[in-house]
Amino acid sequence: MKSKSFLSSLRRRARWARTEQSTLDARLDHERMTHLVAEVRFGDPVLAAALYTVAFCRQMAVPSIAAVVHRNGHGPMIKDGRKRNDDTLVFFGEFMKNGYSSERGKAAIARLNEIHAPFPITNDQSLYTLASLSFEADRIPSELGITLLTDDEKLANQLFWHGVGVAMGLHDIPGYYDDFWQWMLRYERDNWAHSAGGEAVARAVLDDFAARWLTRHLKPLGFKAATVLCGDELLDVLHIERPSAAVRQAVKFALRAYALARRLLPDSKDRSWADHFGASYGPCPHLSRVGYKPRTANPSVS
Repeated sequence: MKSKSFLSSLRRRARWARTEQSTLDARLDHERMTHLVAEVRFGDPVLAAALYTVAFCRQMAVPSIAAVVHRNGHGPMIKDGRKRNDDTLVFFGEFMKNGYSSERGKAAIARLNEIHAPFPITNDQSLYTLASLSFEADRIPSELGITLLTDDEKLANQLFWHGVGVAMGLHDIPGYYDDFWQWMLRYERDNWAHSAGGEAVARAVLDDFAARWLTRHLKPLGFKAATVLCGDELLDVLHIERPSAAVRQAVKFALRAYALARRLLPDSKDRSWADHFGASYGPCPHLSRVGYKPRTANPSVS
C-alpha cells in the first residue's frame, strides 16, 4: 500500500501542471491556464521563439505594419533584432506568468503602450498582431497534421490575448474564437502584399531564430526549418523560398516527437518566458529597462 501511495504521489508531482489545469475553467481561468500551457507545459524556449518568429513574419506580410518596423532599414529589428525579440518575449512572459490583470501585468502593458506610442499604429494593425498571437499555437501544428492543444486550451489562449488587447486599449476585438479567426483571414486577404521592408525584416527574424539555436554551419538548415512553420502562402508573399519536401518531413517528425514527449514526460517546474529571454536583465527586471528607448537629442550647449 505504501508503495502504491508513493508511486501515486510521484505521478501527481510529475503531472502537477496538468492536474491543476484539470480543475480550471477555460473561460473563467484563462489567465492561469495560459500560463500553465504556454509557459510551463509547452514553454520550451525553442518552441516559444519559433511561434513568435512565425507570428512576426505574418505581420511582415502587411506592408503598412512592415513599414513601421523596418523604418527604411533603421528599425531596431534590423539593427539589433536579438534584443528586440527577447524584450518582446519578456513582455509576453510577464503577461502570462502574472496574468494581464495583475499589477505586474498592468505595468508591463503600460510599458509596452509607452514603447508603441510614438509610432503610427492603427487599431486594425494592432488587432492583426493580436490575432497572430492568438492563433499561431493552433494554426502551425494543425497545418502539419499535429494535435498539440485541446479545444479548451485553444479557447483559453484566445481569451487571454483578447484580454491583453482590451487592457492595451484596443477596440472592436471580435469576442468569439471563430469570429476572430474569420476576421484574421479577411484581413490577410485584403492586406497581405510583398514589400521590400517586410521581406527584409522577415529574413532578419528567421536568421536570428536559426543563429540562436544552431551553430554557424547549421544555420541555413535552421532557417529552412523555420520556413516550414510559416506555410507556403506566407513565404510566397514575403518572396522567401519554400523548403524542400525532405525538410518539411523532418520538421513534422520533430514536432510530432515533441508533442509525444510532452504527453509522456513530467511537467516542467514552474517557469516563464520572462525568465529565459530576460536573463540579461537579471531576476524580475525593472520594466522601465525593458524594450525600445527612442533616442533623444543632446541638450544644447550654451
